[in-house]
Amino acid sequence: MPRTLLAALTVSLVVGLGAAGCSSCKRGDDKPPVENKPPDHLAPMEAVEGKEKAFGLPLPRLSKVEARFEKSVHVLSMLTAEELVNFVSVRVKDGKITPGTSSTLLYNVTPVGDPEKRLSLDIHAFRGGDGTMHSQMVVRDTTPPPLEPGLTDEQRWNKAGLTPGGQIADPKHLQ
Repeated sequence: MPRTLLAALTVSLVVGLGAAGCSSCKRGDDKPPVENKPPDHLAPMEAVEGKEKAFGLPLPRLSKVEARFEKSVHVLSMLTAEELVNFVSVRVKDGKITPGTSSTLLYNVTPVGDPEKRLSLDIHAFRGGDGTMHSQMVVRDTTPPPLEPGLTDEQRWNKAGLTPGGQIADPKHLQ
């Protein structure tokens, strides 16, 4: 290889490396580098929220509302009872969770998205027709009725049909 060609290649290599080295120099703009974040992944045994809700509580995507009543919603889920309990637990606060052998009960919990509501849930497992484990859940709205302003405690007791001591005011009219 002739010396002039070798010298020309060496100069090109040095200039190229110098340009590449300077491109990493700070130029005065304080923009942070763009990070390539991985797509969002679910944790193990985590279910995705669906479009349905029960008294402000989101339901998992793999669930079906079997019945809606004034104070309860009955839900069938393709998730196992454990998966459904895990799903619900991160979407409620306060209250008490009582695991049992056949069902898990959640008392007086508040949906994270609706702090005015109080709910009680009963989640239990069952074996589907295909032999796989599924779960059922009954969500009950236990939100106490709002207090009427301006009433005394005695007036509230009377309105409920009770004496201030908690006894039935008129035993003949139990309805």
